Amino acid sequence: MRYIIYLSLLILVACEKVPSDKKVLTVTIEPYRFVVEAVAGDEWQVNSLLPKGSNPETADLSPRAMASLQDSKVFFLVGGLGFEREWVSRIAETYPSLQLVDTSSGIEREFSDPHLWTSPDNMMQIARNVCNSLCEFDTINTAGYKARLSKVLQLFSSVDSAIYAKLADSNAKGFVIFHPSLTYFANRYGLKQLAVECDGKEPSATHIRSIIDEARCIGVKHVFLQQEFHKHQTEVLAAELNAEIVNINPLSYEWQNEMLHIADCLNND
Repeated sequence: MRYIIYLSLLILVACEKVPSDKKVLTVTIEPYRFVVEAVAGDEWQVNSLLPKGSNPETADLSPRAMASLQDSKVFFLVGGLGFEREWVSRIAETYPSLQLVDTSSGIEREFSDPHLWTSPDNMMQIARNVCNSLCEFDTINTAGYKARLSKVLQLFSSVDSAIYAKLADSNAKGFVIFHPSLTYFANRYGLKQLAVECDGKEPSATHIRSIIDEARCIGVKHVFLQQEFHKHQTEVLAAELNAEIVNINPLSYEWQNEMLHIADCLNND
């Protein structure tokens, strides 16, 4: 009965759709809208399925969001997000002509961590995967896709170099964060990520104590807090460590600014 109601809502919402002259592509989260728009160009409209502030591990898909896929030609997946594991099969069943592209191809994963976009070198591979898919799908405009890919690769390379330069002058050895979303950032720049959340579960007292001990050992001065994971433990840890709480948003469309913001915080350690 619940599924029938959902389909009925989907039909009603689809009827409200405003026509657009642009062809449509879809991504799961905002950082991927940034990279897909950069490669695809102005002739494409790129939609994010998840609204700002959504937790991509546990988010649900509204009938309106599902209906937004009906005109989409390609759905570029992060690959491995909790939301995607829950909904991709239903999306494929509802829209069998929709091409699903896993943009994580060619990226070495860390313990199946899906937060691939938090490292510029991963973003380079994601951009290449997006370009390859668009060139296969739209062979007429391959030159444009490849030209824009070249520019976006230069951007990611410059961000990478800027982060290295900022951290070269820093004493930071690591950071504390509630949800372990900066694994690839930490690995790229030789930092230790101390995550409060453990395997998606609330931390035990023993785990909290180990985080505090290790953070003190390496001199952590900043605790990162994401809006989707506002937890009391983060504030407790910051007080215990006499560390500053810094709000970050790895899910921001402003990917470049966010990565540099994180590096700037660590540069002040």
